[in-house]
Amino acid sequence: MTICSLCGRHLLVGEQFRSWQPAGGEEAGLPVCSLCEPRAESAGWERPAGGRERQGTPAPVWTVRLVA
Repeated sequence: MTICSLCGRHLLVGEQFRSWQPAGGEEAGLPVCSLCEPRAESAGWERPAGGRERQGTPAPVWTVRLVA
C-alpha cells in the first residue's frame, strides 16, 4: 500500500505518483500523489536525480489457500 507523504492519502491501485525529496534532504524517494505535487514544489521539495518519471501503485497480491 502506497501512502502520499504530504496528505497521508492511501493511493488507489494503479494511481500514478512521483518520488520527491524534502527540502532538508533527510530522505529521498518519498511518494507524493499527483494532487500534492504543486504543494511539494512550493514547499521546496525536489525530484531525486535518476528516479523514474512516474510510478504506479502495485496491484494487491491475493494468496489462495487450497483446502483439501
